[in-house]
Amino acid sequence: MYPNVVSLAEASSSEHLLALAEVENFLSTDMGHPGEGPWTFRALPEPFLTTELNRLARPQSNRKVDSLTFQPCSPHVYQNQDRFVVEEWNFPGGTWQFNSVFDGHVNHYTVDYVAETLPKHIKRNLAAALRESGNRQIPPTRVSQILRDSIVQLDESISSNFLDLFPRDLRRLSQISDEQVQNIFQRDSTGRSNRAAARCLGGTTLVLSLTDPHEKNVWVANLGVLGLRHHSGAWTGTLVNHLHAGHDHREAQRIRAEHPREPDSVKHGRVLGFLEPTRAIGDIWLKIPSLYTSRVFLNLDQDWISQGTLRQCASRISTPPYVSSVPDIYHRDLPSRPWFLILCSDGLPSAETYNGMDPSTTTRIWTDLVGRIIDSQPPAVNVALSLLRAAIGGQDEHKVSRNLTVEMEERWMDDVSISIQRFTATGHRILVQ
Repeated sequence: MYPNVVSLAEASSSEHLLALAEVENFLSTDMGHPGEGPWTFRALPEPFLTTELNRLARPQSNRKVDSLTFQPCSPHVYQNQDRFVVEEWNFPGGTWQFNSVFDGHVNHYTVDYVAETLPKHIKRNLAAALRESGNRQIPPTRVSQILRDSIVQLDESISSNFLDLFPRDLRRLSQISDEQVQNIFQRDSTGRSNRAAARCLGGTTLVLSLTDPHEKNVWVANLGVLGLRHHSGAWTGTLVNHLHAGHDHREAQRIRAEHPREPDSVKHGRVLGFLEPTRAIGDIWLKIPSLYTSRVFLNLDQDWISQGTLRQCASRISTPPYVSSVPDIYHRDLPSRPWFLILCSDGLPSAETYNGMDPSTTTRIWTDLVGRIIDSQPPAVNVALSLLRAAIGGQDEHKVSRNLTVEMEERWMDDVSISIQRFTATGHRILVQ
């Protein structure tokens, strides 16, 4: 008996030409790293290139804010852990503008929870303060305190929801068996305990801004770029605050001062040699005694952090917390002339065009680009989308194409989220396509 054989007719000349045409736009790349790859990508001509960028970034606009979040890697391989929230809050005294970007790490549980919960928490606390003042203007320092307290309180609630599952007394915790710990998670049919633990292993950094109804005051949490147009027409940009990362000497110095005689509190530019951000919501396991890691997190069925990493970091935890939940809040009086504010995740400065640049250089470049677009009559595109395009290649269609379509089995660039708020002479946008 002969095996089944599939017989295929020989392709015609026209079919050969069609097959060649289907692959003629496919090229190979080393992704800017000589000696690596090569990987295949598809060169997209215009207008298909812009269409694909729009599809992946899904830019959004309201009256004053352009926003997007971008990760070209297939979600089957890697899911974007950035989130952004843009809201207008209508109070009796007028409409406040709230913008935020959350950059999650380790897992998506913490960033999802914070993006869902923190804006509501801030809005509720601000509304209460406005009611107490009879809906009159409240001091800028009071608004700063509301933002700071809201962020810290949310972080404390994540910690409490987890700690309530176990004895607070460390001696009693040390006596619980592995089986007892595992049963706490396995017997919870609601998944509440697993979510509580997941939010403690994961974390998120945040940048946010709040603008009052008359657009005379802006509050920025942690980091942002503020652009101002002078009477001469020139734009200047200011980086609000410094980077909250272990490789920043000011942050590293602060942590080492808080943990004297602990040389590994910052190691290789990372907190305890593990985490790059130095301020974040979540990451509770780096804020509580190491016993919770050795007794609880090592008994949690998860694949976000290896057991070896957990053990190694737990051995370095002596005087927690090592990651701070306290944000830097900055208040700025705003002029009546045009201005804009850029909030972004760290995927933007680490993108191909800007990777390796110092913050002052990227601040200047971003300010020039956004300023030119605002000065155009009218602006041609979503401003956040223009900034993203510049980050991944700009007018170089070859670079943009490979950043969008390269065929790799792992993530090739960090998540990028951008939110840009603008104020023109009238306080309104001219046009956004």
